[in-house]
Amino acid sequence: MAMAGGTRRPVTDINVTPLIDVVLVLLIIFMVLTPLAEKQLFTRVPELEPPDQVVPPEPMPPDQTVLTLRADGKVILGRRELTLEQAAALLAPLYRDRPSKVLFFNAEDGAKYGAAVKVLDAAHGAGVSTIGMMTDPPALRVAGAPAAPEPAR
Repeated sequence: MAMAGGTRRPVTDINVTPLIDVVLVLLIIFMVLTPLAEKQLFTRVPELEPPDQVVPPEPMPPDQTVLTLRADGKVILGRRELTLEQAAALLAPLYRDRPSKVLFFNAEDGAKYGAAVKVLDAAHGAGVSTIGMMTDPPALRVAGAPAAPEPAR
């Protein structure tokens, strides 16, 4: 076979027509199958326990002390309402020989910031080394649980 009129070179461009055909077929398949896909998740919700089987929370351990500042400026140590000076006087002997020098502090929403700082300074001066801030008021008494003991005097 002779080529008339000159030399022909081979075509070096990539033929993308078969690739486009495959992509369009895949697109159609996904468009058809997507609405049929399962759109619900099955979850297992725990069953409701009857109120008589609910375990009450454990009472607060006796070695944990809660110091609360009320909005009117009164200080509650454990369950006793005291002034700031009385609370500081009770905290010093309480924390002198205690190995864990942790105190939990709770302030009501209406309490003044300056009063809270004074209470925290008094607690630190009484020997408390770690003060945990409480965001929720402590439960004063859990149904069926014994009352927490008063701090030592």
